[in-house]
Amino acid sequence: MLEKQNIDHLKSETLHFPNVGTLMKLSLGLILFTMLSTVLVYAEINDDVVVQISQNGYLEDNPQYLDNPLFSSSPGSTITVINNDVVSHTLVSGVSNSNNAGLVANYDNFLICELNEKIRPTTNNYGADDNLCDFNKDDRIITDVIPPGESISFTLVDLGTYRIIDPDFPWIEFVIYSFPNSDSSNNVNSGFAVDEVTPEQTSISKSESIIETLSVTVDGMPFDIDFTTMGLTVYEIESDTDSMSLIFYVDVNNSSGKLDVTFDRNFFDSIYDGVDDKFFILSDGDETIFRETQTTFESRTLSIDVPLGTEELEIIGSEFGFSKVVETPVVETPVVETPVVETPVVETPVVETTPTNECGPGTVLENNVCVLDQRCGPGTVLENNVCVLYPSESSSSESGSTTSSIPSSSNKEMITSFAIAFGIAGVVGIILALIAKGHKKKD
Repeated sequence: MLEKQNIDHLKSETLHFPNVGTLMKLSLGLILFTMLSTVLVYAEINDDVVVQISQNGYLEDNPQYLDNPLFSSSPGSTITVINNDVVSHTLVSGVSNSNNAGLVANYDNFLICELNEKIRPTTNNYGADDNLCDFNKDDRIITDVIPPGESISFTLVDLGTYRIIDPDFPWIEFVIYSFPNSDSSNNVNSGFAVDEVTPEQTSISKSESIIETLSVTVDGMPFDIDFTTMGLTVYEIESDTDSMSLIFYVDVNNSSGKLDVTFDRNFFDSIYDGVDDKFFILSDGDETIFRETQTTFESRTLSIDVPLGTEELEIIGSEFGFSKVVETPVVETPVVETPVVETPVVETPVVETTPTNECGPGTVLENNVCVLDQRCGPGTVLENNVCVLYPSESSSSESGSTTSSIPSSSNKEMITSFAIAFGIAGVVGIILALIAKGHKKKD
């Protein structure tokens, strides 16, 4: 009787035991609930989220690279990334290799591949689907370079998981779960311990930056340059006055270095048309990223990112201020030209002196001796450049010889007067004859 009751009791208990299908459903429900709870607990759901890259996040041994490595959002929300690091960063989205899931990443040989790119192993020990890429880009998010102290924003478009890393520093990684219509009012904090940087911590980190000083010679004149470094060492500085530049010889001992240098305007500056101009900075001949963090009337401060492997960092300005020569204007004394007074040359007129005929008529003076004037024919003399007759007187016939004498000037005038009188009388006689002849014809 007792055995029968026990058997009936066992049957009644068997009737309440759930079947295998029910157990499977319960198990799947618990798994889904656990997954959702994990996401809600470890993910912060926000429409617009800010992610900050920590200072010195570029160092692999830094205990914290980001302040918010895991959160959830929804399509259309904006994600803003602020770079508080001392080097620049670039972000890309993609998918991690599932074959490496659960393994500690080897960042020294971390392989990042392009979209849908697969690199096969060299042996056949792996399956056909094996991919040696640690991370494959999906081309959904590719940001520009984010310089130190600056930020960049991008918008989520798709549903699903966004895994975002910095290709240069792949340990800087954060994950976004994109859910539809997320309600930020019901968000749950991720639960990760986030060490907020307090003002005291910031001042301590700044005090760790030790100001270094090196001397540089410009045109034979020494000058001290103060600077601070992080992740690099500056062992020499030289000047190039031809290109107006300073060359820093550096040794970068981390994946990226930073140089902060302040230039006294009286020593080194970049000016164009009296206005501040940008400096030009080359890292081994290639342009590098820098910011001008402080500008005053006395100085200018630059913060420069120095890539790994850099040996020469050249900062190009426009002038070395202390070597400028103040040009004193040269006052040109006007040259007073003394006017040259030209003494007029008084030309003494040449008085042609006609030689005085000190000899008598019919003779001329030659070599201070009176000789007969042979320019006119016999019986004539030269008077006023005209040859005129020369009168002669006969001597006594008894002697049978003739003697010529030279008439005086009175005889000459008398002869001339008689000749004129005879000429006038002849003319008057002709006129009277003509008048008389005319009267006769009238009669």
